[in-house]
Amino acid sequence: MIELLKTFIVVYETRNFSLAAKQLYKTQPTISLQIQRLEAELGFKLFERKGKQLILPTSQAEFLYPRVVESLRSLSTIFSQAKDTKNFKTECVLACSNTTAVYLLPSIMAQLIEEFPTFAFEIKIMNSQEVIDAVESNKAHIGLIEKSIVSPLIQKEFVYRDELVLAGNLASDFWVLRENDSGMYYINETYLYAQHLHPQIIKANNSEVILSLLKQNIGKSIISKLSLPEELPWQELDPEYRYRDLFIIQNRQRATPETGEIYEEIKRLLLERNRAAGTGESRR
Repeated sequence: MIELLKTFIVVYETRNFSLAAKQLYKTQPTISLQIQRLEAELGFKLFERKGKQLILPTSQAEFLYPRVVESLRSLSTIFSQAKDTKNFKTECVLACSNTTAVYLLPSIMAQLIEEFPTFAFEIKIMNSQEVIDAVESNKAHIGLIEKSIVSPLIQKEFVYRDELVLAGNLASDFWVLRENDSGMYYINETYLYAQHLHPQIIKANNSEVILSLLKQNIGKSIISKLSLPEELPWQELDPEYRYRDLFIIQNRQRATPETGEIYEEIKRLLLERNRAAGTGESRR
């Protein structure tokens, strides 16, 4: 079909089978036959003869010409791109908890992109349980989470020890929490239970919303020190509550050698950042 369309373009532009044959280095009967074949496939005539040499395009040919020219130009570009393997990218979905996506992953993405140029990375922010579910169901290749888990499907390794603080209006009767499946919800709930505290609760399923509430002097919450704005009041927590471990996970059964390399590199880079932060090694 492409060859027939190329012949159609030249015949349309020359209005002459003989001239078209010369341009295409073919015989005139071949050109005539190709136009007849194209007309048969399309189901309508493309040209009307006027005298021995001149031919005129039909209204259908007038309609087709600019569109066929543009389509063939696009195909030519596509074929050229297909020759260049740099245009082929393998998808790698990184499912991350809020803290890891906003405050840790951006610091290492430039290195990942440079080291794995054939991969197209997609970052998805979820709570920790959603990350686990995504990795287990193979909707994400690698996950970064804020709570420890035990699953036969999941390979889990420590990558960062995150310092936590109590921030906001420290005299407030309100406590701002993430949704139930979030790692930060578990940490806040554990603290409230251990301290026998029964504050009024405000829930938000987004860490940025929680920070905005705290900035407006509405409530208090345990948050990552990585996310702490300079203007927000805060205090240190007792040692048993001051740190939490962050983990990298992948599906044991479905990880490929390629995504396994990315997993190992993310782990290495985040462990380097953890050592630089000086918060210590995993407690587990």
